[in-house]
Amino acid sequence: MTAFGKLQCSAKLIVPALILAHSQIASGFEIGIGDWQAHGFVSQGYTYTSGNNFFGNSRNDGSFDFREIGINVAGNVYPNLLIAAQGLYRDAGGSDTDNFRLDFANLDYQYPINNESTVGIRLGRIKNPFGLYNDTRDVVWTRPSVTLPQSIYFDALALRQAMISSDGGLIYGRHTFGNHTLSAEFVTANPLDNTGGATEFLTGLSDAPGKMTGRPLFIGRAGYQWKEGRFRLLFSIVDLNRDFKSSSSTVPSGNVKTTYPLASAQINLEKWSFTAEYGQVMTKRSESLSRGIPLDMTSESFYVQSEYRFAPDWTALLRFDAFFADIHDRSGKKMAQMTGLPKHMFFSRDITFGLRWTFAKNFMVAADYHRVHGTGWLSPADNPDLLRGSGGDPNWDLVTVMFSYRF
Repeated sequence: MTAFGKLQCSAKLIVPALILAHSQIASGFEIGIGDWQAHGFVSQGYTYTSGNNFFGNSRNDGSFDFREIGINVAGNVYPNLLIAAQGLYRDAGGSDTDNFRLDFANLDYQYPINNESTVGIRLGRIKNPFGLYNDTRDVVWTRPSVTLPQSIYFDALALRQAMISSDGGLIYGRHTFGNHTLSAEFVTANPLDNTGGATEFLTGLSDAPGKMTGRPLFIGRAGYQWKEGRFRLLFSIVDLNRDFKSSSSTVPSGNVKTTYPLASAQINLEKWSFTAEYGQVMTKRSESLSRGIPLDMTSESFYVQSEYRFAPDWTALLRFDAFFADIHDRSGKKMAQMTGLPKHMFFSRDITFGLRWTFAKNFMVAADYHRVHGTGWLSPADNPDLLRGSGGDPNWDLVTVMFSYRF
């Protein structure tokens, strides 16, 4: 069956099922205890690539190995004490094989100081406050496109679960004066860096038998917004210092220190939104983990994006997204000489065109087309040939389509 034929078949199966569900479910469930509510979503995606693989075996006929199903509950046990939790089933090919997981579950106590200022604390499995989209990335409805900019939010590198949440505590504060609002959040928590491909990413080892240990993760985010989000500025930073304890006599243990500062800006007008984020991942590995790569390395990531709401139910998107494994070697030539791998493995440049349509209440279909040069953020789990000399196709196309229902 051709890729288009598979897509038609999937649409014929998914859309009627979602319409049937919509006839039975209103906007959220009242649980019947105080103000407690349950919400959920079902999303099925399709990916097609002209070269390389993305979220499954997407070359040639494409892949349906991209789905997200979640349900969350939230409610107040006391006026200022909220409990919230979300369970998720997610499948994204080789880059996410954890399937069922607890996305977040926490207690949130909020204390209003006065009419302008509030402080609070959140404990449990908390969403990490990072950038514009990390703590709202769990459902396609709150993402600007089917996939987030991969230079900043590393889904394809199997880092989604490690980035989205951690186990610990968060303190936060918010102060409003006139049309201006200042906010600050600080996290200290145990990172979920033994999930997915986080261990491989941090150590630089393609097969890392062992686990990460060490001190807690620190995350900070400070923000300013004008007129309730008309204009937003954020600065986020992640500080990670972890020890890799190898379980194999042939693979050494070692230490990894990572600092990830990220600057974010967004303007929201009536029909237009303009967004940009810029970050650098500064990594220091112990000599035992060198394996042919620099011990001290800084990568660069950024994107610029525009969204246009040209009709009540339609939004178009245009984005340029770039990633460079070494900020001092944007062409990848030095890294290629050092590792013997093709230079296009050490960068990616991605031009994305997106379109989304809310075709009925609580129903949406979104589609993105990517023209990509480089394979810097592709997953070896989906592309084993990346590390076998070829480095994959340097110039390739990616199409992602997702049907989604929420309640």
